[in-house]
Amino acid sequence: MSGKYLLLLAAILLSATSLIAQDDTPYLKGAVTEMNGKVVFNKVINSNPKLDDTQLFNKVNEWAEKTYNLNDGKTSNRVLLSDASKKQVACLGETNIVFGRKLISLDMAGMTYQLILKVDNGACDATVKGINYDYSSGKENEKLFAEDMITDKYGLTKKGDKLANYYGKFRKATIDSINVIFQSLEQYINGASKKKEVQIVYIDKATGQQIAQPDVATPPAQTTAPVQTAAPIQAATPLATTGTTFEGYKSISPDNIPGNYIKLLNDWTLVTSGKGENVNVMTASWGGLGTFWNKPVTFLFLNPTRHSIKTMDEGETYTISFYSAAYKDVLLYCGSNSGKDTDKVKGSGLTPVKLPSGATAFTEAWMIIECRKIIAQPISEAAVKIAKSELEAGWTKDGLHKMYMGEILNVWVK
Repeated sequence: MSGKYLLLLAAILLSATSLIAQDDTPYLKGAVTEMNGKVVFNKVINSNPKLDDTQLFNKVNEWAEKTYNLNDGKTSNRVLLSDASKKQVACLGETNIVFGRKLISLDMAGMTYQLILKVDNGACDATVKGINYDYSSGKENEKLFAEDMITDKYGLTKKGDKLANYYGKFRKATIDSINVIFQSLEQYINGASKKKEVQIVYIDKATGQQIAQPDVATPPAQTTAPVQTAAPIQAATPLATTGTTFEGYKSISPDNIPGNYIKLLNDWTLVTSGKGENVNVMTASWGGLGTFWNKPVTFLFLNPTRHSIKTMDEGETYTISFYSAAYKDVLLYCGSNSGKDTDKVKGSGLTPVKLPSGATAFTEAWMIIECRKIIAQPISEAAVKIAKSELEAGWTKDGLHKMYMGEILNVWVK
């Protein structure tokens, strides 16, 4: 290996180390608490305006039912106890925490936990405990416990100023996942989502250097409304494609998209489309990845009755975004409501952001695929080469689907 490539590799490693060190701060000493030798996360959420305990319990119980009693056959999430007299709810939670990307798969673990919710004097005391993990280290799945993984003793270096090499990833991902649970509950109780700060960094594609914000038109500022209202859509550089970055995500090559794409589409996927501020979001599970005209592409199949047909046809770009299991209630909302009747972008409570191409996505996603539409084609009767008896009746009763194919402009991963 030549000297210049060794220097380049060293520079990349130093840069990566620097970024990791900067991100460690929220996860250091005090971020994980222990009670009687057990890892416990706790947050007291005050209702605002203050509700009486019966009203607040009803809200908390409703959130728990929507979030944990899904009966989807994919997880063991369920409400274990709901006691109106004692104003208590107990849930068993199961989710996947994602650490990063391996060569052709996700580095992730299954996490189970207990969530205890107690209502008293207009506040909800939320406690997460009993955390354990199922993790494949290459040979077989291991059962791991938070007490042996994410405490200060194991999750931090000896000096306590950095995350530990192996255990640190469990500590960071667990803290992030539990913060999402608390934020979801708080948003449900108080009805307003907090604006998520996203810093846009502008990169000159010719030089690779950071530059000041280009002199371009941006959408007018919006205000955050109280109930079911998302933060205003933030503008990034229009018309740019690859080479642009925004904080909190890194850009990867389409051929390095992690995981099994067929499985990914079945787990917490949203397609967002439209033009300007006329944007709609829908859940999706039919589609794939491939190559067409020597371009990396995605393809989707939408039912002709879906409102997203209209916004997909109007816009030139769209996004496919992926979420952890903590956002099940959001995806259920997007899948059970029509954009004809409501603004689902606002109703979802997610935080929208404009990507370099002008497409909209949400900062809660752990991965976003940004696409430019290149083909939109209804499937004709003549194109179908299998007997209708092989298809479920519901798939064709409203007509055949429409296929959309889009060139992948960027893939953003947290």
